[in-house]
Amino acid sequence: MIKIFRKEGWTLNPKDSIINNIIKMIESNNGECPCANESEEGKCPCSDYRIKDICHCGLYVKPNELDKLSKESSTKSQ
Repeated sequence: MIKIFRKEGWTLNPKDSIINNIIKMIESNNGECPCANESEEGKCPCSDYRIKDICHCGLYVKPNELDKLSKESSTKSQ
């Protein structure tokens, strides 16, 4: 089981299907982030998220990205 690491300015992706798929990939990869480089500390949450403030896999998103995701979802449902 991965530990959810909440940090200011970030939230979990609001799409459950994305969260579930990423968690499955992490669990099948011994806790390693599915997009972490071998040269960095890749246990989820990876060092890019914790230190560099970047989430490559999409498990965590910033508020401005939430607005973009919401707009994309409403456009697709119309």
